[in-house]
Amino acid sequence: MSHVPVPGTDRIASPALVHTAQAVAAEVLRAPFREVRARVVDDGRGALAVEVTSPLALPVLGTHAVPHEPVLATAHRARTSIAERLRTITGRKVARVSLTFSSAVLARPRRVR
Repeated sequence: MSHVPVPGTDRIASPALVHTAQAVAAEVLRAPFREVRARVVDDGRGALAVEVTSPLALPVLGTHAVPHEPVLATAHRARTSIAERLRTITGRKVARVSLTFSSAVLARPRRVR
């Protein structure tokens, strides 16, 4: 099957980019989707600049599940993962990801039904 160019344009609307960034950030940060906020703008050079506000998921106190890395290392790793996943999904270059932890929530293990 040959790929014949078809006239037209392909565009991902702003609400779709925001929703995608929110979903990716919630998954990467293991935070509840409804508590994660994202803002996505074009940086003026065709790349995306993403701002994420999310709660910090912490292990349940008393479980002895101490985080393996400091919060800042977690944030750096998360920003990199968010940028890579968004680039893979949207095909757009991600120039910058800013991450703000607005609160802390306990990361409860999910129950299997």
